[in-house]
Amino acid sequence: MLSLDWPKTDRWIMGESWVGSRLSEYLVELTDGIGPRWAGTDGDARAARYIRGVMESFGLDARLEEFELDAWEQGACTATIVRQVSRSSSLSVHGERGRPTRRNTSPAEPGEEGERGVTILPMLNCPPLDLTAPLVDVGFGMPHELDPVSGRLRGAVAVMNVGLEPFSTPRTMADRILDLAAASCAAVIAVDGRSGGRIEYVHATDKRRAERAGVVLPHPVPTVQTHKEGGIAFRRAAEAGHSVRIHVASRSFRTACHNTVADLRGSRWPDETLIISAHHDTYPNCPGAVDNGSGCVVVMDVARTLGALRRELGVSPGRTIRFCTFSGEEQNFQGSAAYVRAHYGPEPAPRFVINLDEVAAGPIKGLALQFPHQRQLMQKVLDELGEGLKAHVMPMLDHSNDGFSFARSAIPYAILWRWRFVGRHPDADYRAEPWDTADKVRIRELKEYSAYLARILLRLSQAPPEAWPANPVMVAQVEAQMRQEIGKILRVM
Repeated sequence: MLSLDWPKTDRWIMGESWVGSRLSEYLVELTDGIGPRWAGTDGDARAARYIRGVMESFGLDARLEEFELDAWEQGACTATIVRQVSRSSSLSVHGERGRPTRRNTSPAEPGEEGERGVTILPMLNCPPLDLTAPLVDVGFGMPHELDPVSGRLRGAVAVMNVGLEPFSTPRTMADRILDLAAASCAAVIAVDGRSGGRIEYVHATDKRRAERAGVVLPHPVPTVQTHKEGGIAFRRAAEAGHSVRIHVASRSFRTACHNTVADLRGSRWPDETLIISAHHDTYPNCPGAVDNGSGCVVVMDVARTLGALRRELGVSPGRTIRFCTFSGEEQNFQGSAAYVRAHYGPEPAPRFVINLDEVAAGPIKGLALQFPHQRQLMQKVLDELGEGLKAHVMPMLDHSNDGFSFARSAIPYAILWRWRFVGRHPDADYRAEPWDTADKVRIRELKEYSAYLARILLRLSQAPPEAWPANPVMVAQVEAQMRQEIGKILRVM
């Protein structure tokens, strides 16, 4: 590596990352000033413009990159338990242009009694739906639970737990929904396992089944969600032989959307790049502090610190460091997929990508690499920091974050090894909910992320080309591994 005065540089970065930090300012603007940033909405567009402006203020070459988003928006969504309906159900599931795709026009009996409304939300990308049909409790939706009720599933609404059945061989929720679609269910109500009226938006499909990164798959069967208490009500209604009337207003459409890209040009190998990225979009109606305002503002603050390092100490990265924030992450990684298609191969692939997602869930512990060939190099760099950080290799393709778009193109990337899924801070256990607010974020931990990442990226930028092992990973190899892993639960620890 270039012979910098590393102790002096490290001291400066650590001090600037703590004393000069603007993390709180950025976070409050994203979550409170702008608010929800569902891709394709005005909030998402405002966030992209805000981030570009901040990056420009650091002296970086910043720009917006447009892509076309397969967008979705929801309207009214209601569910009512009805005690007396005819045995025939009525169902209308509309296609993207509003034309019915299935319909049974037998009307419900008049004089329905004992109606009770229960809160539901549509799963992301749920099609429009108007339905009255019997309820059937399928537990976790496992094969041994479907067999006894198989004769009642056609045309019914299945009530199924989102979580995994204890002790059984894990089966993904997406595959359990496929099973219910194969049984000709009319719709599915998925029950969130947490108490207190909480419902976390989730996807009904497995991203690994898409032919390429960024493709939005249709629901196998229209699926909505309810909280634990709603699940209890639906299950009692199913036991009593009652039905449910569901209405979902939604639409799918295409619209322009934007990623942000900002470059801090390298002084020695300017045509080679390192990328640090995060997504700036959120789920609908969610301010997105933990997911993923926390990752986004760390990207911004690392850019601020390294820009100031060049300006005040004259220390530049050896190779170009590119700071990206993506939109459409919560809609099947569409922004990062569009970015990868637009840049590689017109440009050489980046040496390395670090993607940040939900970093506020816990303290930094190291790097989780998608591919193993850079492990020794990364551990060497982490050891130089003297902070006890470790480089690990994920045993499966991680399809839970924007890094998946890079992995499918065989581009090396890492996520931060932290307690994202296991042992996360209890008060940071909010992702796809309106309660994912700025007070859930520990700014002191984000300062640590920002300082360590700036030191890591600066060292990697100064590593000469011969220090980087050749990338042996091929796209065909990645796709073959992904096909083998479809249906398997992602191992995260």
